[in-house]
Amino acid sequence: MRRSAAVVAVAALAAGAFVASAQAATALGEVTKNLTYRCAFPLVGQQDVAATVKITIPDSGTTGVRIVNSDLKITATLSVPIVNALRSFQTATTEGTATADVDAAYDGKNMTIGIPGLKVAKQNVPPAGSTPGTMPVDIQGPTPSLIVYKAGTVSLAAGAVFTAKIDTRKADGTPTALGILNVPCTVKTTTPPQDRSLASVPVTGSNVTPPSTGTAPSQPFDKTLTYNCTFPEVGAVNVSGRVQGTIPATGTVNSRVQPTASIAATLPATVVDALRNHGAATVGGKAVADVTNSYNGTSIAIGIPGTVPSTNVPASGDLTAPISLNTPSVAVGAAGTLALGAGPQLNGTFTPLKADGTPTDLGTFNAPCTLNPGQDAGLGAIVFS
Repeated sequence: MRRSAAVVAVAALAAGAFVASAQAATALGEVTKNLTYRCAFPLVGQQDVAATVKITIPDSGTTGVRIVNSDLKITATLSVPIVNALRSFQTATTEGTATADVDAAYDGKNMTIGIPGLKVAKQNVPPAGSTPGTMPVDIQGPTPSLIVYKAGTVSLAAGAVFTAKIDTRKADGTPTALGILNVPCTVKTTTPPQDRSLASVPVTGSNVTPPSTGTAPSQPFDKTLTYNCTFPEVGAVNVSGRVQGTIPATGTVNSRVQPTASIAATLPATVVDALRNHGAATVGGKAVADVTNSYNGTSIAIGIPGTVPSTNVPASGDLTAPISLNTPSVAVGAAGTLALGAGPQLNGTFTPLKADGTPTDLGTFNAPCTLNPGQDAGLGAIVFS
């Protein structure tokens, strides 16, 4: 049963693990879970796929303090029949993307979210006659951070569902007749059932007043918010962020809902001048955008990871940097209303490059941003029934 307390909120529980910030927790180190999935492949049908899930999880957290999670790492082993089927279509390499479900429980709410943005690394298909004839596949991706506002325990487990899109290529780089494979997987049913639990993280401290989720706008939403950001040499400046996307107005209990969201951050001319003064021709990187949610009495802020594609530095004026967010899907297990709002922080990590592609002397720098007060941060509300 898929359940959740938030659309993007529970995303922080994604990948089932957290590495706490220095203020919040002491890391336990890497947690390893071995699971067997049943996956549907063309030609060979349902096949067992052994997978090792690795993640780092803290031993504790503190209310109101961000818990920063590690990347999720999965190594899946494709069986001999799967490898033989790939080889029969002259497949030389595979790579792609994946989404992993994670189950989480906090404050009496059970939740399942689908975390997108995982990368299936490029892998060579082993030649005929090789031993053992199986094929390892490495999967890795970022997972959201989390802020909870009252004491409790966050329990985490690997989700029952995992899906992948695999691009199959010949040795010359052209697509095979298989094209892109859609591979749905579920944790194999066994007796006794496989243990999918990862950890329980106690969060202590006094209750903290959560940020407001604002007033839900009409959908699709399109609003501009102002953040105060700090940049090297320039210092603190206001940055305009145009937030766009769609939050479904309704959902059905135990059915998956998929919101969308993106941000266009306009860096003022003073920041662009500083980039240009250091020889920057392009700038790109990654970002984390907070989203707050309130669902049946539980509030959480989630830092959703995203990418900032390479953008040309203009000769003058402002620079608008698009941010593509890895917005998770979600399903809830009880009727209620989920309200979502732009969260308290939007933080970027940028790497400016010269025209020849080499880094400038600015290197890679962080630009922490805080949502200016007095704005209506509402993004949407979903009524689940």
